[in-house]
Amino acid sequence: MTGSLITKKKIAKVFKKLVGEIGFEKVTIAKIMKESKMRRQTFYDHFQDKYELADWIFQQEAIEKIEDNLAYEGWQTIVENLFVYFEENQLFYRKILQFDGQNSFQEYYTQHLKSLIRQVLIVKAGTEKEREHQEQLFLEDFYATAFVSMTTKWLIGGCPVSSEQFAKQMRIAFLMGFDEKE
Repeated sequence: MTGSLITKKKIAKVFKKLVGEIGFEKVTIAKIMKESKMRRQTFYDHFQDKYELADWIFQQEAIEKIEDNLAYEGWQTIVENLFVYFEENQLFYRKILQFDGQNSFQEYYTQHLKSLIRQVLIVKAGTEKEREHQEQLFLEDFYATAFVSMTTKWLIGGCPVSSEQFAKQMRIAFLMGFDEKE
């Protein structure tokens, strides 16, 4: 692991801790770096702002569970792994999800889910004729938005059911959308 990656991970760890303690909006670069015992400039050597840091954390930790596994894992396994990750990091994501401004986590999460949903739609279409492009885009947007909304509700609610149970419920809901044929 390079020094740069180690530094980024140290900054990210402190950021996650602070977000969990005081919330996303109250975390400042000065607080992150004071807690990290690093110079403020070190932060800017790696990230433009806390939004980019939050995106980097999500990319490094959560998105790799989606995109890095698309080629060889079934979508059901990817969904379950993603919810296990969210459950393990629920305090951080609960605080992040409460921030609803520009560059919100919900927007970022929705965009990355579309690739997973695209794969599911292709698998579910099977030998059926290929979906029209506009219908495909609509379904990707619809399911990604629903997925993010339900994940947000689950996390903010304190993960009232286990990640395994929640993943099962999400898979069932997703599959029910394909049961009825036109």
